[in-house]
Amino acid sequence: MSAILQRFIRVAGMFAAYAVVAAVVAAPIAAERAVEAVRFDDRLGTLPVTVRLSHNGVSTLDTGVLGRLYWAQTGTGGFGASLRATGPPMAAGTLASYASPSFVRANAQFVNDPEQLARIYGAELGSQLRERFLWFELGAAVAGGLALVVVFRGRAPFPARMPRRRKIVLGVVTGAVCLGVSVVIAVVSFDGWEGSDPIVDAYAMPGVDELSFSDPQTLEIARQVQPFIEKNTKRIRERAARYEAAAAASLETQIPAHAADLRPRAGETVVIAEADPQGSEVGTAARAHLYPLLQEYLGEESFTMRTISGDVTSNGTVAEDGFVRSEAEAGPGIAVVAVKGDHDTDTTVEQMLDHGMLNPDLETTGVGDLRAVAGNDPGFKALFGGLVINETGVSATDVGQELREEVDPGEPLVVVLHQPSTAAGYLGVDSLGDLDASYGHETVPWDDGIPDLPPGTVNIGHYHDESPPRVIWNTDGDEVTWTVVNQLGTSGGVEESPTFNRFSTPFSVPLKTVSVQLQYVDVDSGLQTGYADIGIATDGAVTVADRVDVGLPLGERSAQ
Repeated sequence: MSAILQRFIRVAGMFAAYAVVAAVVAAPIAAERAVEAVRFDDRLGTLPVTVRLSHNGVSTLDTGVLGRLYWAQTGTGGFGASLRATGPPMAAGTLASYASPSFVRANAQFVNDPEQLARIYGAELGSQLRERFLWFELGAAVAGGLALVVVFRGRAPFPARMPRRRKIVLGVVTGAVCLGVSVVIAVVSFDGWEGSDPIVDAYAMPGVDELSFSDPQTLEIARQVQPFIEKNTKRIRERAARYEAAAAASLETQIPAHAADLRPRAGETVVIAEADPQGSEVGTAARAHLYPLLQEYLGEESFTMRTISGDVTSNGTVAEDGFVRSEAEAGPGIAVVAVKGDHDTDTTVEQMLDHGMLNPDLETTGVGDLRAVAGNDPGFKALFGGLVINETGVSATDVGQELREEVDPGEPLVVVLHQPSTAAGYLGVDSLGDLDASYGHETVPWDDGIPDLPPGTVNIGHYHDESPPRVIWNTDGDEVTWTVVNQLGTSGGVEESPTFNRFSTPFSVPLKTVSVQLQYVDVDSGLQTGYADIGIATDGAVTVADRVDVGLPLGERSAQ
């Protein structure tokens, strides 16, 4: 071994040792810096907020205009969450919106369970805290290790002739002193951190022990709306319970009665197609009763996947993680392919992936015996439609066109999209209205004037109202194939044009029919051969439509 290599190994070993020492010594400062640095942006109802840690015995919502709301709840180590409004509500869009009684009532209904919100925020803050601490520690280890290598010129800190016992004593004392200094710096910094400032003035909310306000005028507003909120919350829960019970009873009658007609034929599999659940926990609870019944009476092996054509959540927030998990688990054992809608965010996509959903954005993936692909919506729309954000420079139509370029034109696919404009870009038409002439030709090939498309199925959401499928015939090749374009309804029963007087919430009874479509696909060809609609009305009554065939019988696909 050469002398250069030996020296390199010796210096590398010393760097590793020094890096460990530096990381240990810097740990208290790194922890304190990580606590201060943790933050993420979210929305509380329509209110945009930045969420940080605090350590003053409460969790805080700082509205800016109306002062602060204190909630006497903290988590591990006494840490709470500090939410600070970063702008006016993403609805009416003015500062006056803060004091609007309709705004207060509307937003209150999106925070039905503060403890669940605290758990989700706590998990996100804890995850960020660990990540930031590790980054600070890595930086301290690298910088400290390099500094000590330079100071000691790559050698040990003590002369070789020094007795071993003395080296140990000096090393321990020096390390303890350095660690003590680090602890003192961390404690002083922590005491000076605004998140640890004590609460000076707090006006308690009568009847709610945990809640207080920094401003007496805000307290007065809260006292005025509290009776409404309590009464309305109780009414919402009672109505939701009645709806879920009625839906369950109706499903248990209707699904067995229609099972023979719903069962797939030989060689077929079923895709359960949905769109726009949009955070409706009540709608998801109803469907969570539907899917096991379908598996029981049609056979678990009959289903390949569920598809969700966007708007999984209502607001794309960190706080909706629990709903995304419930949606992912609604159909046990059935793979879920979901696409980002314009009420979802990148946070939603991360949540979908975390809970086992597939999001094959612009990338075809195998799901059982079928192939699926999606095109995430590039924009974001605020809860009440007051603000539309698209910082990508890419339109929904552009996404559809890009997806068309990415897929194999001859491969049968289940395509999951959100907006009709994305589907138009994928299909190569100006709008889906250009396809209306296909109505009446669901089982008879004809020259529709549309160049051949990738065969299979295209599922679309966004409108919250279903339309009969359009069958586009691909007749230019040696075999006749077809592409079924399905405009789906809302699987959450959510109102698509909300106002402050009429809007859906995660906890209220659906305002529209909860809509699910069973799509029958021939496994060998990948072509959709039929569909059947299932609806749960606003009173919980279930309607199961007869199966409708689309396309040709599979033995009649030769060019005509």
